[in-house]
Amino acid sequence: MAIQSASEFEAVINRVTIQVEKALSARGSVPPLETAVRQLAQLFEAARKPSVLKAQRAHLEKTTDTLTNELPGNTGLLDDLWDLADYIDYRA
Repeated sequence: MAIQSASEFEAVINRVTIQVEKALSARGSVPPLETAVRQLAQLFEAARKPSVLKAQRAHLEKTTDTLTNELPGNTGLLDDLWDLADYIDYRA
């Protein structure tokens, strides 16, 4: 479902972050996942600042690549990441 507001964007970021943190808890220290959590936090902070959010679009792309490699087979997570990208591209 398409994200329509900054509040929804923040909720999806939180959902993705929780999944990544669960993976970190299960697997221990995984530097790429730790970096992804930091990048997600930056996106969350920029959710209500469209110009800043658009400037961080590349960070989301990198995070998506990292999570696709580190957490393969999680289609729900990938769908959420695509929804985040669509929001930045078309609604921010």
